[in-house]
This record gives sequence, C-alpha cells and structure tokens, in this order.
Amino acid sequence: MRHKDTQRDAGADVGPGPVSSVGDVGGPGAAPTASAGSSDDRPVLRVVPSPSPSPDSPSSSDSGITVLTGLHKVRVRLPDESGALARLTAAVAGACGNILSLAVHGQDSRSVVDEMLVGGSLGAEGLEQVVRSAVRTSEPDAVLVVRADPHELVDAPTRALDLLVQARGRTDDGLARGLAALLHADEVISVPGEPAADDERLLALPAPSGNWLLARRGWAPFTVTERARAEAFLRAVDAPSRKAGYEIVLSTGEELTARPATGDEITELDSLLRTCLAGLPDADDTGSDLDWTAADLRSVLVPPGGGCLVVRTDGGALVGLGSALLADELDPTAGAEPVLLVHPLFRGHRLGRWMRRKLVDHLSV
Repeated sequence: MRHKDTQRDAGADVGPGPVSSVGDVGGPGAAPTASAGSSDDRPVLRVVPSPSPSPDSPSSSDSGITVLTGLHKVRVRLPDESGALARLTAAVAGACGNILSLAVHGQDSRSVVDEMLVGGSLGAEGLEQVVRSAVRTSEPDAVLVVRADPHELVDAPTRALDLLVQARGRTDDGLARGLAALLHADEVISVPGEPAADDERLLALPAPSGNWLLARRGWAPFTVTERARAEAFLRAVDAPSRKAGYEIVLSTGEELTARPATGDEITELDSLLRTCLAGLPDADDTGSDLDWTAADLRSVLVPPGGGCLVVRTDGGALVGLGSALLADELDPTAGAEPVLLVHPLFRGHRLGRWMRRKLVDHLSV
C-alpha cells in the first residue's frame, strides 16, 4: 500500500501538493483558488486577495441582499400639496434609499417640513442631490442632509418620556441637557434674562427657575412643532407630583397625615407590626411564633393590583397602615380585601374604619 504524503498549513488539511502559506499571501478577506504552479504540475492551493468594495458602491451579503452602509437625517420643506410626499419617497427609493422613519413638522400655512431617517449607500451630498431634483428646489434651507445617530431610530415619544424622567427635579443645567437631546440642538444654555431670538436657528424658552433656556442649532432651523414639543417638555418637568394625600384630625385635636406607601417603609412596618402584636392579650402565645421577611413586608406595602396607605404623626412616626391584599394568593381573580394596622395608642378614634373606607373607594375605582 502506497503512503500518500499530506501537508498541513495553519492547522487544516488542504490536500496533496505544496501549499502556500496564508500568512505570506493575501490577507483578511482573501479567497483561496487552485492553480498549477508546482514543479510537478499538481494543483496548488493559493490565496488571492478579494477586491475591496468601492466606498460609493452598496455592500452586499452572500445572499445578494443590499446592506445599508450609512444613516442620514433628511429635512425637506415640501409644498402643502397632493403628491409632493409621494414624489419624494419615490426618488429616495429610486436611489436605493430605505426610509426608516418619517415625521411631519408644521412650518407655516403654505408648507411643512418632513424629517426622514434614510439608510443607504449614498453619501450626504448624493442624497441631497436626489432629494432636490425630486422637489425641484434650489433654496439652501429647503433640503438639509446630515449624518444621523443610530440612537435616533428610537421611537420619538418613548425617547421624550425617558428624557422627561431624567430631567425631573434637575437644575437648569440638567434641563438644558435634556432639551438639547430632545431637539438635537448643538447647545442649550441658561441665561438670566429673555434673550433675543430673531434667528430661526435660535429658540428661547422660559425655564421653571425663572431663567431662560436658549437653544442653538446650526444644521437646521427650529420648526413650529419643535417649539411646541420643547414647551410641553418644560411644562411636564415643572408639573408637581400628584400623589393623593389626606389630612386627618382626631377627636383629641391631634393631626395625622395619610399618604400612599412607597415600599421603603419596611423597617417602620416591622416595628409597628411587633408593637401591635405585643399589645394582644395572648401576645406571649402568638407573638414569639410569628416571623416574616423583608419581602413579606414589602408585599404589604406594595400589594399587586391593590393599594396601601400609611398614616403618620406630625413627627413622622408610622402609627397606622391599611393595605388591600389578595384574598387568596394562589388565585389572582379572588379579589382584594383590606388589612388594617393601628398603633395601640391611636385606637378608639375610628382610624381603622376611615382607612377601610378609603381602600374600598380605591379598589372600586
């Protein structure tokens, strides 16, 4: 039996014959080809570099599907007439562009501004030429194209709500950062007096603190829609928290306050519960046998599908609690029932009855 020699290179069997080293020829993306280059005319595996794609040509996957290589933001001032948007989208599609999002901004009574995020192989200049030919305009601000951040693909209302949560309770600097992200502005600064904003690329808004926030954006003028969004954003930031609360005056004249539980009162609830159990006639028989975890107490403070009120003195001491817990933990459809705790020193003032009524009202709503 004849023994056939095989040669290994880079850890893989490549077949008979001399083999060129991959490290010596080609490079990343190189393609192997067979050629007759040895002295004994046997096939030899050689590595031939694949040609690099042109930056202006669309990249393709092995399946022949065009892969988008760029993302641009396009702002177009369109006449408010039938068919204008259809011509625009057809032109973008004809240039192998993919419109990923579209928003319409109010501008004036005769025109609107369409903002699109377009993916494709065209650069900013090429895309601008395509759009200008479609809308037949040479006005400088009628068509604006800039590179876009992929984060802009996030749903606009969702993004606005995230920014609102981050900005609440912040100083003017924090509001300025949130407003800059909302408007895609170059900068937003806080100034003490109302600034002159006679340029469409400047936007002045009153801040909750009494100062003014001045936004600047060089790449595109601010639209009427963006002004309305910014004003609504600042109103929402300044809106007071509206947690329901109650003032309670006992027959003794002592004043208490009732507020929704936050879930952070675990230590206080533990103390109140032990105090209530210690005041029972059979405390020695029951209190020492009962125990609970922090998770148990939190489930009382934040019951699923229910509500919880905590009652405090003027000094902040927790003296009462009413929680709507599930009647059957194994059956979510069983409904909720009120569970009440009142400090022994505050019993006899109908505090428990008051909390029960408030919880029933809450559950009925």
